[in-house]
Amino acid sequence: MQWRAKMHLIRPHQLLGCAVLGLSLLLSGCGFQLRGLGTDMVNLQELRIESRDQYSELHQGVKQALEDNGVSITTSAPFRLQLLAEERDRVAVSYTSRSAPAEYELTNRLLFQVSDSQGRPLVGPETLTARRVFVTDRDNITGSNQEEELLRQELRQDLIRQMLFRLSSLSESELSARAQALEQQATPATP
Repeated sequence: MQWRAKMHLIRPHQLLGCAVLGLSLLLSGCGFQLRGLGTDMVNLQELRIESRDQYSELHQGVKQALEDNGVSITTSAPFRLQLLAEERDRVAVSYTSRSAPAEYELTNRLLFQVSDSQGRPLVGPETLTARRVFVTDRDNITGSNQEEELLRQELRQDLIRQMLFRLSSLSESELSARAQALEQQATPATP
């Protein structure tokens, strides 16, 4: 009788374990993955990053993300990642009965290109865009401002993820071939 009671207690744990395993297999089979845990890696060995402000949060975030992906950031790299411009917009998308903005749409855009050591573009310029909507609270302006700043940080991280995804499709041999093609176009043909 005691054996049956112990067996009965084990079954719910086994069923729960099987359910969790089945759910995880189902989700991984359909391509689901947690945000920020992409499997694409940047295949470039080294890269130079250029921007108007090397101390900006965007520049530092891109640098850290590339280093985390195993890319060496050096000034002597054969290819440059140029962060040409970052734009931030804030547009009211809904209003209260008193005609005050109730919701804002935040948009961050990043214009970038990958160029050779002479500055000739090999990829781009391309524009990446990230958007979020947030509700303002007129009774808690400080909280609304803090929420907006947190969303801006999320937008910046989203742009960095998009850029890493774009860079993961490039290889040094492909960039070298593009640079060589530009070199051949620039060299006049001799008769």
